[in-house]
Amino acid sequence: MPFNVRRVIFNSLTFLVFLGIVLLLYFRLGHGGQNWMLIVASYVFYGWWDYRFLGLLLFTTFFDYFCALWIERQTHPAKRRLLLASSMTVNLGVLGIFKYFDFFAASLQHALALLGLHLSLPMLHVVLPVGISFYTFLSMSYTIDVYRRELRATHDPTDFMLYVAFFPHLVAGPIVRASILLPQCQKPRHIIPEEVANGLWLILMGYVKKVVVADRLAQVVKWGFSRGGPPFADANSWLVLYAFAFQIYSDFSGYTDIARGLSKLMGFELVVNFRAPYLVANPSDFWRNWHISLSTWLRDYLYIPLGGNQKGRAKTYRNLMITMLLGGLWHGAGAAFVLWGLYHGLLLAGQRAWRDFVGPRFQPAPRDPAQRPWVVKAALALIFFHVTCLGWLLFRSGSLPAGVDQPKFVLHYLATMFVPPHSLSPIARAILILGALSLFFQWKFDAMNRFSQWRLGWQVVGVVAALSAIAALGVFDGAQFIYFQF
Repeated sequence: MPFNVRRVIFNSLTFLVFLGIVLLLYFRLGHGGQNWMLIVASYVFYGWWDYRFLGLLLFTTFFDYFCALWIERQTHPAKRRLLLASSMTVNLGVLGIFKYFDFFAASLQHALALLGLHLSLPMLHVVLPVGISFYTFLSMSYTIDVYRRELRATHDPTDFMLYVAFFPHLVAGPIVRASILLPQCQKPRHIIPEEVANGLWLILMGYVKKVVVADRLAQVVKWGFSRGGPPFADANSWLVLYAFAFQIYSDFSGYTDIARGLSKLMGFELVVNFRAPYLVANPSDFWRNWHISLSTWLRDYLYIPLGGNQKGRAKTYRNLMITMLLGGLWHGAGAAFVLWGLYHGLLLAGQRAWRDFVGPRFQPAPRDPAQRPWVVKAALALIFFHVTCLGWLLFRSGSLPAGVDQPKFVLHYLATMFVPPHSLSPIARAILILGALSLFFQWKFDAMNRFSQWRLGWQVVGVVAALSAIAALGVFDGAQFIYFQF
């Protein structure tokens, strides 16, 4: 079967038919008709996954729509805070019930058992609505911005409905701020030929990342994490971590590329969500390049309100740890995701501590990192890539098969990674080739976003190469994108 036709996901035949119908109607309608058609199409797109959660999406949308109107009209500070608290309570409550209730109930039950109290707490066992973490954060940021008077509340519910439910970003982001996307919903959009060309290239590049790189590497990752212990008894175990690192980047950034490309075809512009996360040398640069829309959301709506780095060193470290802990928890209701968040919090706090205590006394020349020789930059990036891969081990252990002891698995894995191998595994070549392709996309990030400025000859070469790679190496079973589960 060439494509999965059961769900309207980007890498399915059903979606291509859906997109063709949407674009055919879109270019025949005026601004108001386009908005209504996109709203209907977006709800069809979401309802195809599970129509039962359409009501939840509508409830979240209209609750925040009216909350923002009331916040804007209200002049009494206490009442404005109460309205904002209501919006946040509803949004976080929805997330808590559908995503975290069972995790916290099970954790509490386990903690009480350690104290000798054996209680049977109720579990909801509800299905996680696809994209809930994305659209609740997106909707919640809107009411916060209106509360801060950084944004005027929209009085047209259709504009807000389209902002929340716009199908390219609905289920896996990027988390686009209302200040960026809402004006594009409110005003007529103009189709610019250069942006259409850029959009088509982004879509093509996204498919290469997904069906060629991510889905090929997924086979290695699934094999490597499908047993109760590491797949190798030596440092070849790194190969499976490399595979997962390149898989998750290619899968998620591929989705973002397709989402941005689809939006450009209709005159919309979404934010960049990935740059070159595996070509950086420290944790703060990693988070400036990885899942940028989430990291900036956490910075602006959590880290800075907590005090950021303005209230002393101790509180700065505390704020970093809280932010990354909740960032890890955002990804999934499980200890593995919490530990992954704490791991990155410790990396950021360690970098800050180095800056605070070691940097003033010891500063290797040259002072400006940009002036370092390329060999030094490459070595530092390689070291930090391995540090990132250790974090991915924690992250991926959150999806181990039922019955596998997560802590024991991670400890056994770490034990094998520092045992010198007698020979390199046969899978190394494929992983390194696909990884090199992933790194090429990151290295040439700026050029990949300016396809319309390429010379015609290079455009032809790029398109032919991408189509050839998809045809020869693509996995066409409609595999779900990793971040759909978050």
